[in-house]
Amino acid sequence: MRSSVVAVSDRYDVSESRSVRSVWVWRGFFFMSLVAVGIAILLADNGATTFAALWAVIAAGWFAISMWLWRMHTKAYEDS
Repeated sequence: MRSSVVAVSDRYDVSESRSVRSVWVWRGFFFMSLVAVGIAILLADNGATTFAALWAVIAAGWFAISMWLWRMHTKAYEDS
């Protein structure tokens, strides 16, 4: 007869991810977002406003990912 009590949880925790534990992943995404902002500024200056807006959206997404990873990294670092 199997026990209904589980001693160890088999659920995946994001804080166990190497992407969260490594500081270089969120820094990389932050750097990529800065590059994307630069591309958006150059495109807007050259009159390609549609491409500039698309690159601005890409930059915002990369920035959001980097800040989420940074927040998870600091949370995992404080817990350990």
